Amino acid sequence: MEFISILNLIIAVQALFLSVHFFFKNKGERLLNRILSFLCLAFAIIAFNTYQNLKGIVIGNSIIQDISNNMMWFIAPSLYLYTIYKDKSPDRKIIALNLLPFVIPASIDLLFNWYWFSQNVAIIGFIQMCAYLFLSIRYVISNYTKSNEFYHWILPSVIVFTVLVLVNIGFILLRINGIELLSNPAQQSFTSLLVIPIFFLAYKEMNSTNDFGISPKKYQTTHLSEEHVKGYLERIENAMKEEQLFLIKQLTLRKFSQQINIQPKYISQAINQQKGLGFSEYVLQFRLEKVKAELVDSKNKHLTIFGIAQDCGFNSNSRFSHLFKKHTGLTAKQFQQKYSK
Repeated sequence: MEFISILNLIIAVQALFLSVHFFFKNKGERLLNRILSFLCLAFAIIAFNTYQNLKGIVIGNSIIQDISNNMMWFIAPSLYLYTIYKDKSPDRKIIALNLLPFVIPASIDLLFNWYWFSQNVAIIGFIQMCAYLFLSIRYVISNYTKSNEFYHWILPSVIVFTVLVLVNIGFILLRINGIELLSNPAQQSFTSLLVIPIFFLAYKEMNSTNDFGISPKKYQTTHLSEEHVKGYLERIENAMKEEQLFLIKQLTLRKFSQQINIQPKYISQAINQQKGLGFSEYVLQFRLEKVKAELVDSKNKHLTIFGIAQDCGFNSNSRFSHLFKKHTGLTAKQFQQKYSK
């Protein structure tokens, strides 16, 4: 029991640390940072509540227990918002529709001591959580092929989270029926295990932008304002979308710099800070999207797949095939057969 209580305290401290990090993080997508910050904070409170229960500590007349219980209303909807962000970029209305309704049961539980409500609220809460997790998994699977790079590490996290929730529900139902497979301390700590997939998301997001002090920070000597960075990115994206410079074979950063008259280091900084990508990865995204559009266009039925790839800036058939399969989960032929108009 001592080991389990210490483990919960470690989880709480680590989750709080990550919550603070993502709350003040400037790089990356602000909404994703805020969602991760909230999820980590929720599990910091849940794990600390479990720790104090196991140690027999009572703080603030069990207010932490009440807050911990009602955090569960907002965890699954937040994970769902994180999941759909790539394609839907939820605005305030979508966020409010998915979070504000659950302020009502949380407030009732915190402010009133209604016996009938406390007896049934756990069941309602588990149904709500399972429904949102089901929606998250369904959304990821249905959008996996077109955003493989984003979803290939989110899907296992959501699945693991769902499995842990279902196992937890199973243990609770067995206990209600007089079957105890876990000791009371282990049962109390099981909810804390839900933080594992959240930690995975947090560390993946944290390391992907390379700004947590693990590696040296880039661009310390290029003192560009946020306004200048956004201005450069606008010119870069215009050159890609309107002029389609990504179609140039063997397009290098230096060649691109000469085309749009921006220094290479500023191009790299703008793309990295605003998109979290290197120049080659950024160009690759445009080429792959162009290939996908051309593959399903009926006007191109007379062209070979590699012929289309060459027209979109690729030089090597083997490299194109590898990158296409990596980013879409399908071969170019499979993609063409599946999505052709």
